[in-house]
Amino acid sequence: MKNLVPILAAVLLGAAACSSSGGGDSGGTVELVMWHGQEDSAAKSLEKLVGAFNQSHPGIRVKMDSGGATADTMLPKVTAGFAAGTYPDIAYMYGSWGAALARSPKVPDLKKYVGGPETGWNDFWPNARQTATVNGKVIGFPAVVDDLTVLYNKKLLAKAGLKPPSPDWAWEDFRAMARELTDAGSKTYGTTWAVSGGEETTWSLWPLLWQNGGSILSQDGKKAAFNSPQGVRALTLVQQMAVQDKSVYLDSTPAEKGQKLFESGRLGLFLSGPWVLNDVKAAGIDYDIAPLPGTNGDHQTVSGPDNWAVFDHGNRRVKAAVEFLTWLTQPEQQLVWMMGTGSLPTRQAVTRLPGYQDFVRRYPGIGVVTDNLANAKQIRPVTAKYPRVSGFVADAIASVLLGRSDPRSALDDAARKSDALLAVPGQ
Repeated sequence: MKNLVPILAAVLLGAAACSSSGGGDSGGTVELVMWHGQEDSAAKSLEKLVGAFNQSHPGIRVKMDSGGATADTMLPKVTAGFAAGTYPDIAYMYGSWGAALARSPKVPDLKKYVGGPETGWNDFWPNARQTATVNGKVIGFPAVVDDLTVLYNKKLLAKAGLKPPSPDWAWEDFRAMARELTDAGSKTYGTTWAVSGGEETTWSLWPLLWQNGGSILSQDGKKAAFNSPQGVRALTLVQQMAVQDKSVYLDSTPAEKGQKLFESGRLGLFLSGPWVLNDVKAAGIDYDIAPLPGTNGDHQTVSGPDNWAVFDHGNRRVKAAVEFLTWLTQPEQQLVWMMGTGSLPTRQAVTRLPGYQDFVRRYPGIGVVTDNLANAKQIRPVTAKYPRVSGFVADAIASVLLGRSDPRSALDDAARKSDALLAVPGQ
């Protein structure tokens, strides 16, 4: 998962940017600039695909660039580009930024372009389509889908005499297993939780909240709802594991140290997703994957679909961007991307390609993660204020897990701050 950064809404809404290089609506080859923000294997896989597109589509040339930003910092980079007139045609943007982007006049509505059979819009997973569509406005194409699962170290479980998690395991099983796997002497932990204060801290709690029947915000989105009895119950479980059982490694980084613990063989259960599989494979860990534990048979998870957002440099370039993204997101191209990155299929049709089974064999347990998309039944609130609300909740979680507060008081405090924010129009 990824950290959220502050949304610079005023610039998104008000900047009057001029066109960057590439010819606007003039004739000749259409040049597109794509800021991808990817690293390592993901960047190499994307470079391969962009090269293939440029060779097969001589009327369009896509220039691939990091944008001088990582995926985490892409929003402020694009926002600054709006103000300076140097924004790209396409950029990789986290789904949680969708509400802020949709309000910008520099983000065109692609609805009229995605209805044809060549796009296959309805083949994208429902939560991916929801994330790319904000209040009826289509802001881009699904780039990545993922969901939270549990990676477990098979050798550590066997050493502790524990059986692998079953598909119908519960959070009580997770807690008991984490306790058994913890060994202070060897500095081995049952599980980990980020207390860095970002979305990495918050989003792992949402499945527990949803499974207990709770909601993040009220139905009208005007008040916090996460401090309900269901929310307190969810956070109390994690508190008991961290404070009483001491089976949780509290990670003050954006899940980086927790991941390193798993890669070093000193973490038994790792709440994570497909984005870590390349690193875990490279570390040589004998792992497998299970769906999240459930509550009364409910195994809801949280998903973080991201988008290839499109920005307006005139109709000709917008149409060319749509043509490129239509090609890039077709099942055959998606499978190339998946093989190089361990990413999940953004389209259901990918799972029916002959090469999909090679993908499943290459990444042990990935089939479980794909099937788990069916448990991604809810999305995080589509509002420009969500990142700040999430930040308030992240601070509450951190204070509880560090033993500085209790779940009820911490969540109530976060709710008061959230309600004050949500009551202010236009922010």
